[in-house]
Amino acid sequence: MAEHFVTLHCEPCASCRFEAWQRVVEGRLRWEEQRYCPTDEALACGGGWGPPPPWVRERIVAAEGTVRLAVGGPDGVPLKAVRALYGLTLPQLREARETGLAATPVEAELLRAAGGPAARPPTVPSL
Repeated sequence: MAEHFVTLHCEPCASCRFEAWQRVVEGRLRWEEQRYCPTDEALACGGGWGPPPPWVRERIVAAEGTVRLAVGGPDGVPLKAVRALYGLTLPQLREARETGLAATPVEAELLRAAGGPAARPPTVPSL
């Protein structure tokens, strides 16, 4: 899929609109953004795979908040999935394991599907 990026050359005003969202497509994280300024009649769209750039993620977090996830261990999302999604170094992964991870709701859904506690079937005690 080809990606498209356009830079707007307008000064942000009250008429400018910015939308950003994430979704899971075929088991992969996808982000999209759209900017529109009716004053300058400018429209720009962008998107990509994986975590969004910081300016897009900030908008998503402002609109949807974050979900605190435990990383590693029996109740956390798998270390391998966290490292693969965010491209963390080993020290960053160690910090995430100690403090948890602030994920967007869509990121949390994807990580949980990778084998976190919500993805595991409940255990039934034997009689």
